[in-house]
Amino acid sequence: MLLSPIQFFKNLPKKRCSSCKKVMVEQADCYTNKCEKCSTVI
Repeated sequence: MLLSPIQFFKNLPKKRCSSCKKVMVEQADCYTNKCEKCSTVI
């Protein structure tokens, strides 16, 4: 049985920082895997 796309995206786990493992607040165009605190990009 296939899920609807809405159910699929609602069931995805929260995105977490790859360094500190804290839950990240995602943005629509954000592909980073580190939070602002752990990111080295200025």
